[in-house]
Amino acid sequence: MGLWGVAAFYVAGLIGAGFASGQELAVFFVSYGRAGILGAIWAAALLCMGTHLILRSCSRHRVSSYGQLFQKVEPRWSWALDLLYAVFLLVGTSVMLAGIAASVGSKLAGSAARLASALLVYAVLQAGVKGVLRVSGWIAPVLTFGLCAASLLRLKQAPLAWAELGAPGGLQAALEAGTLYACYNLGFAMSFLAASHQYLSTKGQRWALALVGSGALGLTMLLLCLALSTLPPQELGDAFPLIHLVEAWGTGARRLYAVLLWCAMFSTAVANSLALGRRVGELKGVSWPTAAAISVGAPFALSHFGFTWLVRMAYPALGLAGLWLLARLLWDTRLG
Repeated sequence: MGLWGVAAFYVAGLIGAGFASGQELAVFFVSYGRAGILGAIWAAALLCMGTHLILRSCSRHRVSSYGQLFQKVEPRWSWALDLLYAVFLLVGTSVMLAGIAASVGSKLAGSAARLASALLVYAVLQAGVKGVLRVSGWIAPVLTFGLCAASLLRLKQAPLAWAELGAPGGLQAALEAGTLYACYNLGFAMSFLAASHQYLSTKGQRWALALVGSGALGLTMLLLCLALSTLPPQELGDAFPLIHLVEAWGTGARRLYAVLLWCAMFSTAVANSLALGRRVGELKGVSWPTAAAISVGAPFALSHFGFTWLVRMAYPALGLAGLWLLARLLWDTRLG
């Protein structure tokens, strides 16, 4: 597996429902107009630095789950952080499953897609970390290439609509949004990097993952933001604004995008479920099949609250928690 497997796991884990639908990019970056592009670049830089910091701390403390990392860096409050992150991972997987249901036309078909995807996540988890890395190794290149290609094709055909965009606050607000965006993604990344960092044996590999993984995400994010900037505000407000980039290309293009969207949501659901399952499996008397069933079954139930509500309510809260955690990891590294 090594570097490539973990890098693919990282990329596939972070390109989730909000990213591949375009909704979170529209909210965090595109709505700020030109300043939002600088916000996206700043977010990519923070992702790189934060990812290396997380990997360094995980390696230093030799942890195998996010719970163990909390016990090392913040022993007094590890129980509270442990509980908080369990909730966030539950919500994160719920967002993916809710997004799968929302992306399908009819209610009945959406329910069937949600159930089938949850069962498939559980099946992948049965192969453990190696199995998850293997699946991610196939999904990550498909996601990044497909989303970048769609963005480039759109940019060739349509002009940017900067004049219609620009949330109040300008550059400062855009940089603040980029910081929040990077921190909540790093909050999720910390949980599943703690479960897979053991495949990176050297400092060079850890830096390589941070650079390659964050670089791939940053490039994809930047191209998508530019492509989304060609859309009018009313289309940017949709739950799945990226569909408007490809709808003019016919039914085939829409179906390909639907496959990409499902891959993004599925891979993130797998990453979150693996992280939560590893932590639950550490509890006394809990077997891996039981832990995997809990990490998939609970989010499946929660996903019925709906995709858009979960994205808008839960993700910013995780961003604040992620910002605090990164500061604590930085302090821990300084002490070490």
